[in-house]
Amino acid sequence: MAAIEEIHTGKDDFLFLLQGTNNVSSQYVRSPESQFFLIHWRLVISERERRLRSLGIPYKHVLMPEKITIYDNLLIDFEIEWRLSPAFRLYHEDEYYKKFPLRRLRVNRYLQRRARWRATMIDLIGPMRRRRDEQDLFYRTDSHLSFAGRLVAYREICRAIGAKPVRDFWERPTSYHPGWAGDLGMPFVPPRYEGTTLHHVQRDAVRVYASPIVEDMERHGLEGSLHTGAHVIYQNARAPDPRRVVLFGDSYANFMPIGLTILLAETFRELHFIWSTQLDYGYIARVRPDLVLAEMSERFVFRPADDQWDLELYARQRYGSR
Repeated sequence: MAAIEEIHTGKDDFLFLLQGTNNVSSQYVRSPESQFFLIHWRLVISERERRLRSLGIPYKHVLMPEKITIYDNLLIDFEIEWRLSPAFRLYHEDEYYKKFPLRRLRVNRYLQRRARWRATMIDLIGPMRRRRDEQDLFYRTDSHLSFAGRLVAYREICRAIGAKPVRDFWERPTSYHPGWAGDLGMPFVPPRYEGTTLHHVQRDAVRVYASPIVEDMERHGLEGSLHTGAHVIYQNARAPDPRRVVLFGDSYANFMPIGLTILLAETFRELHFIWSTQLDYGYIARVRPDLVLAEMSERFVFRPADDQWDLELYARQRYGSR
């Protein structure tokens, strides 16, 4: 959880994570380090797409924008250039290769890869910035998307993968919590609370598998502590889309009953969620899904990828004592 000195109080009581373990605000700069990671992830995304395409499996990659990327207009006495956000630059910026106008072969190869990764990535920054004043797309006391924000992301994902979105999520049961505090509100003493409506959208999707660590954490009431290595599977006989999907994601795709994973589980016949920003190619080969999705917070662009990752090995190493 973030320390109070890492949290910025903006307009309308919006709280923003500025530093933390990933030094969020310091990523909005031009530097050799940022350029390295942008090129690294472009190559990773291109290679993932190529490798999965060779198996006949489409791949899509979505970066969840930081709160300050969308609501930079609500910062007080603190300015960032949102176009320097890792997600925006990863998708749009060709600055590095503009420095080499004479190296045409290198540039042409890059442009071919660029077309591939842009077709692979799902851009959420534009849609969210266009809708940011209509509704709160993030919780005010949390770094994560609100229900309205998750719906924007969900619909953009559906559009990108050719899925028909479920239309009645707003009509499903809700519960109002007048004193709810998110991950940015809890460090304060007393905590910063907000009133929020939680939308319980799970109706047709049935969880048919939860890994032992998920079951153990839930049994002890510690599901809020779940992290990398969590693994669940949903099946949905009434799903509008017959595809089997494997989703690799982080806390923005959390499989809690109000999260993005549940929105997708209500959409597809079968959904596998693995909490990881890395891909497990062995798992993909065993499941043979119709589609692989990867969701990742844009702050993780400043971490290298390791697609030699193995879910079962990681779970044994991290959770074996449990």
